[in-house]
Amino acid sequence: MGRALRTSHLARWHRWGGMLFTIPLLAWMVSATAMTLATAGASNGLAGVFTLRPTNSIPLPLERAPWTPAAILKLAAPDEAKVFSLRLESRGPYMWYVVKTGPNALARTFDARTGKRLDPLPDSLLTAVANEALVGSRVVELTSAPEANRFYLGGPVSAVRARLEGQQRATLVLSRDEGRTLRRFDERAATFEWWYRRFHVVQYTERLALWTSLLYGLGMALVGTTVLGLWLLWRRRSRYALRATSVTPVEAGSWTDARWWHRLAGGTIGGVLVIQLAVGMYLWLCLGPLEHAFRGTASIAADWHGGFPTDAPLADPATVLTRIANTSATGDVPAQAIEWRRLGDRDVWMVTWRRDRPPIVYDACTATPLPTLRPDQAGAIAQGQVVGRPSFFLVGSGPQLVTDLNRPVEAYRFRFADPWTSDIYVSQATGDVVQRRPRFWRFFDPLLAAHTLALSGNSLVDHLVFAVTQGVLWAVLVTGWVMQRRRWQRAGETAVRESREDGSSTRPSLGEAGAVRALARQRIADRVAQRLAIVLPVLLASWLLWKLAATAVRDAAVRPGAAAPVEAGHH
Repeated sequence: MGRALRTSHLARWHRWGGMLFTIPLLAWMVSATAMTLATAGASNGLAGVFTLRPTNSIPLPLERAPWTPAAILKLAAPDEAKVFSLRLESRGPYMWYVVKTGPNALARTFDARTGKRLDPLPDSLLTAVANEALVGSRVVELTSAPEANRFYLGGPVSAVRARLEGQQRATLVLSRDEGRTLRRFDERAATFEWWYRRFHVVQYTERLALWTSLLYGLGMALVGTTVLGLWLLWRRRSRYALRATSVTPVEAGSWTDARWWHRLAGGTIGGVLVIQLAVGMYLWLCLGPLEHAFRGTASIAADWHGGFPTDAPLADPATVLTRIANTSATGDVPAQAIEWRRLGDRDVWMVTWRRDRPPIVYDACTATPLPTLRPDQAGAIAQGQVVGRPSFFLVGSGPQLVTDLNRPVEAYRFRFADPWTSDIYVSQATGDVVQRRPRFWRFFDPLLAAHTLALSGNSLVDHLVFAVTQGVLWAVLVTGWVMQRRRWQRAGETAVRESREDGSSTRPSLGEAGAVRALARQRIADRVAQRLAIVLPVLLASWLLWKLAATAVRDAAVRPGAAAPVEAGHH
C-alpha cells in the first residue's frame, strides 16, 4: 500500500510538472520549427548571400587627403611605440584614417580632412557606412546594440544594428569604433535570430547570468518531469497482475483513449527529449556564458608581436598610388582604401580597389604586388598574436569565410600548442587571422547534430525525422491536457470506485472476454513504449558518442606534415 501511495504521489508530481512546463516546451518546439523553416534551403547558412557595393558611391581620390599618414600617427598614438596598421578609406562623402594599436584592439578613427577624432562614430557616420554597404539598399533605422565579437579582445563592443531596405533587405551590425561590419542578417537570419533569442534561449536583455539561470532551471525541471514520466511508464509492468474482469473502460487500452496514446508517445520521445535537452544546455554554455573561450578569444595575446613604429616614415597616399600605377590595371576607379602594415619583416601597402574582393598587397620598397604568403611566414605572423607565442605546425589549407567580404578566401590552418590547442586560420594573401577555433569548438558539430536530430547528413531525411519528432511531442502535450481535463471533470463527481469483497469493480465491467482483449492491447502498447523508451535514446547516445570519439581521434591524429583540408564552417 505504501508503494502504491508513493507511486500515486509521483504520478501527481508528473502531472503538475507537465502542466507547468507546457509553455517552455511549446516555446522550444515552436521556435525550433520556425528556425528550421527559416534556414531550410539557405545556400550560405546564416551568413546569407549579399551583393556588396564594390565602390564608393561618391568617387573620392584618396591622394587628396589633406592629412598625411605620419601626421595622423603622431596625433593618434603619441604614447604608443608601435601600431598594428593604419588605413585610409572613403565612406560616402567622408574620408577617414583608422588606426589599430593592436590586431584585436578597438580602432581609433580620425577625419582625413580635419584630423578630428571621430570614434565612437555617431549615427550620421554609421548611416553613411551602412548606405555604402550593399547594392541598392538604404538605411531606414539604427539601433544601439552591444556586440560580443571574436575580432576584439575583451567584452562586448559598442555597436549598432542598421536595418536596410531596398533591393537587399538586411540588418548590419556595425562597430562604433570604425564602422566595421561584424555581422549581416538577411530576412532568414533575422527570423532565426528573433525566434532563437526570445523563445529558444530566452535571452531578453544583456543580463546573461539571470536569463541563463532561468533557462537552465526550466530545462532541468523538464528533464526531471520527463524522467519521472518514463519511470511511471516502466512501473506499469506490475499492474498487469490485475484481474482481467476488473479492467474498466478508462483502463481498457482503447484506440481512442488519450492515456493510451500519451504513454505510447511519451515512451517514444521521452528519452530522446532528455538527451536533446542535456545537449542543448551544453551548447548554450558554449554560445552563452563561455562564448569568448568558445570563439577562441582566450588565445588572443594582449602583448602581441609585430607592427611598425609610430615614427616610421610612411609614404603619403599620392606617392603610394603613383608608384603602383604601372602595376595595377584599375581603370578609372579610384582606390577604396590604402592600408599601411608590416608583414613579418616587410613593410607593405594593402590597396583595396573593390570592397567585395581582398586587397592587393604591394611591397612598400619595390611597389610590386607580392605573392601569397608562405606557410612559415603566415604562421609566424599568427604566432605573434597568440598568448605565450607557442609553437605551431601547418595542418592544411583551403577556403575560409571572411565576414568583411562575405566570401571565402584561401587560408592556412595552423595548430598551436597553447592551453586550448587552438586552430588558427590565416589569410594567405594578407596575413589576417580570420578564425580561432579552440579544441572544444571542434566538437560542436556532432553535438549540434544530436540536438537537432540531423543525424544522416541528408537534408530531406533529417527534416522528416524532425517533423516526426515534433508530431510525437505535440501528441504528448495534447493527450496530457486531454487527460487532465477529464480529471477536472471527474473531480466534481461523487462516485468513487470501491472494491467488493469478491474483487469485482462497482463500475460496469467489460466482460471477461472484452477485458482480456483490452488488457492485451494495453499490454502491447505499453511494452512497445517501454522498449522505445530504451532503444531510441540508446541509439541516439551511441551515435553521439561514436561521432565524438571519431572527432577526438581525427583531432588527435593531426600531426606536423599531415596536411588536412580547412573546413569552411561558419558557426
